[in-house]
Amino acid sequence: MKRMFIFLAACSLLICGAKTSMAQDYNTAVSLNMGGAMGVSLKQFLSERSAIEVGFDYNLGCKAPMFTGTYQYHIPLAPQFCTYVGAGVNIGAVHVGKHHNSEFAFGLDPNVGFEYKFASAPVALALDYKPWLNFTTHCQVNNVALRVRFTL
Repeated sequence: MKRMFIFLAACSLLICGAKTSMAQDYNTAVSLNMGGAMGVSLKQFLSERSAIEVGFDYNLGCKAPMFTGTYQYHIPLAPQFCTYVGAGVNIGAVHVGKHHNSEFAFGLDPNVGFEYKFASAPVALALDYKPWLNFTTHCQVNNVALRVRFTL
């Protein structure tokens, strides 16, 4: 009976360890972002499920360069596949150009998305929604992006 308990406890630890290791298979990634805002970003995991992402995006429709920083919490759904939720801040400008008056922008960035990491390649694909909820100028809520992450 005692051996059976030890065996089951060991199996449980192995199963739990395998399940939680699905949250992410890399520590750092550089992303190319394509969508309502085009840009690049750097993602760094702080722990197994927590990551920060900093980036520079340019919204083509509003002529808006924007620096962003977000915190993300990853939830594994299947091997190599997860969802993430988070929030952060943005700072930049909108209506940059000679025919518009540029406006300073500062606001919040809620973030939700899905990510698939290819097991045999240093690449991950993510699809996310990250609106810019600005305090100082109008909000930009059409920021859906496909992110191609090159994992390091």
